[in-house]
Amino acid sequence: MITRLEKQDLAEQITMAYEDLESLLMRNIIRHIKAYDQPIDSDDWLLEMMGQLGRLNQENLKLIARNSVQPKAIERMLRSAADLALSRVEPGLDELEREGIIKKAVPAKRSKHLENAIQTVFAQAQDTMNLCNTNMLYMAQESYKELARNVVQKAKEIEQKQEFLDTLGRHAVAEAAGAESRQQALESAIREFNEKGIPAFVDKKGRKWSPEAYVGMTLRATAGSVSTEAMMARMNDRGLSLIQISTHPGARPKCAKDQGKIFDRNNGRGYTTDTNGKKIPFYPWRESSYGEPDGILGINCGHHGVPFIPGISRERYFPTEDFKENDKLYRQMQTQRSFEREIRKHKRECMLLDEAGQEEAFQRAAVKLKAKEKQLDHYMETHPKLIRRRDREKVIGYSRGTSARAIAANKKHEKDSEKEPTP
Repeated sequence: MITRLEKQDLAEQITMAYEDLESLLMRNIIRHIKAYDQPIDSDDWLLEMMGQLGRLNQENLKLIARNSVQPKAIERMLRSAADLALSRVEPGLDELEREGIIKKAVPAKRSKHLENAIQTVFAQAQDTMNLCNTNMLYMAQESYKELARNVVQKAKEIEQKQEFLDTLGRHAVAEAAGAESRQQALESAIREFNEKGIPAFVDKKGRKWSPEAYVGMTLRATAGSVSTEAMMARMNDRGLSLIQISTHPGARPKCAKDQGKIFDRNNGRGYTTDTNGKKIPFYPWRESSYGEPDGILGINCGHHGVPFIPGISRERYFPTEDFKENDKLYRQMQTQRSFEREIRKHKRECMLLDEAGQEEAFQRAAVKLKAKEKQLDHYMETHPKLIRRRDREKVIGYSRGTSARAIAANKKHEKDSEKEPTP
């Protein structure tokens, strides 16, 4: 029983750690790519790059070992999610206990049901993060090979253009193009490399998920799962089995089928009574879509469940009136997050181009970065409830010095633009 915004906040620190890991791996790849001795349109250069794979993998393995999230951080996140959910459910259940409506339970800290629920979800989350680490090590290797081949291919295309210019007798132009071919090939390949990043997961349809998308989605779902399981554990402590699902417009197909219904987690079927004594049906939990990725209380689901007590007002004991306002703020924050992702991507491009020694390309990337930052500035001004989070715009490797040069490059661009005559 936690909101989508809370799930996002709980997952944030670990997700950001994997974004940093992605940037570290990408920077290390660029360090190897720029260490060339042969012309980059040659097979010798490509062979030299492929010969560095073993060393690259060892370095990346150390980076992952040093920078991946430790199990204790995952467990802390899960316990925070469970505590948050129980802070909304336990007061109502405690009051029902005092009124003698339900049986008294052991304190949450001594609940074996609760601890078992947390440990089960923790084991699943740890397996997922270990798989993510393995995937990123492998995908970093594949990204390196793809980048090297891409650089060679682009350099050869530029060389063919030079040969064509030579044939036309434009030797001066061809010579100038040759001097720039390496820079052009590297810049173009690095831009594509930055756009793709290093996937943390490839699904059955072949879609590649970035660390931010995959880790964030997985941990949001995990936070939601542990909050639900924690609530159910405390229901077990009190001998309660009925759970009622919330409703909201625009629900996904599987969720729409289940929302508003009362389910029996012991898989019984029958009737119970509402606050007015009216008979209402309840359904077996196994007939719900719970446990399916796109099902009720699943990945990116905005629903929540609360204990259902026959004849008792849900609103009195388990109020949720703040959830709608929270959803509105959540949607606004998704736009903010989109801007933050674009800013990080532009900063990472600047960092990679800087690492490769591509000064002119760095300056062009800096101008795009500052334009995107201005767009976020405007969005924040028009949505006063949002809080600017500079930490979510940071990229590891994008230092103060890099930032200062990016600002200087943008100022120069603005000054040069002012000098240009208006058509």
